[in-house]
Amino acid sequence: VEFELGEDTLVAGPVKTQTRMGEKLKGYAAEGGKRPPLAAHILDPVRASVLCAGPAEILRCATALLHHGPRFRLPVCRVKNKFASPDAAETDGYRDLLVCVHYVGPGALSIIGEIQILDRRQQAFKHKMHKLYKVKRAHA
Repeated sequence: VEFELGEDTLVAGPVKTQTRMGEKLKGYAAEGGKRPPLAAHILDPVRASVLCAGPAEILRCATALLHHGPRFRLPVCRVKNKFASPDAAETDGYRDLLVCVHYVGPGALSIIGEIQILDRRQQAFKHKMHKLYKVKRAHA
C-alpha cells in the first residue's frame, strides 16, 4: 500500500511474522544482556518506509516526525542513523534513517512501529540487500 505525501511516498510494510519475532527472541536470549521482557526489545513489529526525494527531504521528514509525532500519538522513542555509520560493511552499503514511534491507542493498545526513511533511489537496493540480510541471518 502506497500513499503520496507531496514529493515523498509512504509505503506500508508487512507486519513482522510470529515466526520471525520468535527467532529474534531466541537470539536475544542467547546473547544475554537484555532486560526482560525480551519482547520489549522488538521495535519493528509494524513497519513502513518513507521514500524521499534526496537528503534534504529525508531531513525534513525526520524533523517533522520528531516535532509533530506526539500530536498524532506517534512520539519518537528511538532513532538509528545508518547514514552516520562510518563502516559501510556494517550496513552492506545500505543507508537509511530508522525512526521508531510509540503508538498509544484506545484501551490498553500500545505498540512500537518502525519508519524507515530513505532516498527513493535506494528502494530497489533495499530489496536486494534484504535478501542478503536473510541469508546472513540464517547462517548466524
